[in-house]
Parts: sequence; C-alpha cells; structure tokens
Amino acid sequence: MRLQVEIQKQLKQHQIDLAFTLEDEVLGILGRSGCGKSITLKCIAGIMQPKRGIIKLDGQVLYSSSDRICQKPQKRAIGYLFQNYALFPNLTVRQNIEFAAKGNRIEKRQMAEKLLQRFYLEEIASSVPLQISSGQQQRTAIARMLAARPKVILLDEPFSALDYFLRGQMEKEMKEILKSFGGIAILVSHHQEEIYHLTDRCMVMKDGTIAEIQSTEQLFLQPNSQEAKILIGLEREMAL
Repeated sequence: MRLQVEIQKQLKQHQIDLAFTLEDEVLGILGRSGCGKSITLKCIAGIMQPKRGIIKLDGQVLYSSSDRICQKPQKRAIGYLFQNYALFPNLTVRQNIEFAAKGNRIEKRQMAEKLLQRFYLEEIASSVPLQISSGQQQRTAIARMLAARPKVILLDEPFSALDYFLRGQMEKEMKEILKSFGGIAILVSHHQEEIYHLTDRCMVMKDGTIAEIQSTEQLFLQPNSQEAKILIGLEREMAL
C-alpha cells in the first residue's frame, strides 16, 4: 500500500504546503495547535479540499487539482476517526457499527459482535450515544471505523476523551490493531508517548510545513529541527 500526498491549502495564519509518501507504515504527526495537523487529515479523507496538489492511493488518484479530480470521502477507502466521534445519535452502539460494516445482514452482525467484544462495548450495545460516556462513544467510533475495512486509517487524537486507565488499555489495543491492519495509518496526537509507542515514522509540523520527518525512534533520540526539540521536550525554553 502506497499513499502519496502533495497538497497546498491557504489558512488564515499560514499556508499548508506538504509533500510526503507512506508505504505500509504508521506515521505520527506532532505539531502545535493550529499548525494544520487535522486539516491535513481532512484533506486526505476528502472532507476538505486542498487548493492544489495531488493525493494518490496505490496508483488511484483521489484528488488532483490539475485534472480536476476529487473523489468523495466514501469512495476513498479511508477510515477517519473524528474528534467529536460523529456517531449517529438515533442509532444504538451496535447499529452504528453495523451501519459501516460491509456484506449481508449476517456478515454485518457478525462483524459488529466481534468489534463490540473487542472494544468492551457489549454491555452498552443497545444504548444510543447520548446514554453512554464520551470514552464509550470514542471506542464505538473506532469500532465503526474498522468495521468498514478501510485501506488507510486516520486517527485524530484518538484517546483524548478517555480516562487514564482506558487510555492505557486502548493504546495497547490500538497497537495490536495497527499491527494486524498492516496498512497505512496516520496518527495525530499531542501525547508524545502515543506517538512513540504507536508509530514507525514521525512528522513534525510547523505553520503548515514539515519541520522534520524521520523514524520515530531516531527523532526522539536525536531530533534535528528546533521545532522537534521543543515539542519532545529536549529544550526547556518554549518559543513565544
């Protein structure tokens, strides 16, 4: 699996201008608030449209400004975990997961039951989103995303709503998920430990551009850019 991303998009404060390629790996993105991390994910998923550039997945053009191609999100085979979960409020936890699953009714039900068990959602399977905690909503959203069997997974602060215990448990579970998934995933997180434990490479963003990109282990061991040094805490003085 190969994902090519070359995009430009104007923001209020600066312009996103990125170019990177991923091949069957998990990329972590670190950056300060407002640098364009989430917008980058939304452009890849097709939720937002860049001003110009190209996005290709295994040779298939998902977006091309020069050729005026912009595939709809549901046709990109990309799973996106929203920060606000985006669950269907009138559907139960089980129905939310079944809705995204592929196959006939029996296959959808089997997939849902498997994911309900995997994410500890069996006891609330008949509840609607408003009746469950934010952590349970987020686990439901992760299960629903995986039910669609995407080729690429985009995770935008996936553990932000979880308490300390569930965060640790879900980080371990996500590590297994990403390992078994075996494809391309991009993880945006403000938590350095999540990036360190879950990703193969790390991209540090500053004002919409790439400050640095290299293997996660090497970046945390010996960052090259000033922005990376600040973000991973190797320098005490923070930029104003």
